[in-house]
Amino acid sequence: MDREDLAALADVLPSLKWQAPEGSERHTWADALVRRVIDAQEARERAATAE
Repeated sequence: MDREDLAALADVLPSLKWQAPEGSERHTWADALVRRVIDAQEARERAATAE
């Protein structure tokens, strides 16, 4: 995933999470993806500053 892909997911996933009822499979799925996107963004930033 490149930076644009991560940015697009970061824009879309929170609304999917908020629209789904708490405890639903969709909410859990969106929450997990949000965490993975944040982790990926942080990893990219760490790699960029290490160079």
